[in-house]
Amino acid sequence: MMKKMKIDFDNKQMDLLNKIGFPFSLSEDLSDDDILLIDEKVSEYFQLNGIDNDRVNDIGLVCESIIDCIS
Repeated sequence: MMKKMKIDFDNKQMDLLNKIGFPFSLSEDLSDDDILLIDEKVSEYFQLNGIDNDRVNDIGLVCESIIDCIS
């Protein structure tokens, strides 16, 4: 049986997640597949937008905080 989990993302995290876009509600219980998709898309977004001059920027910090929440 697949368990579902509710994650309370903060406003900065929700803004970034909504910007990335997901085919499910982030405020509902999330399945394992939902969490894997969040991890995949946020990691990709981090690689594209989260680093400036080899340093983690503000976007990167939010991405890291999201990944911490779902890990």
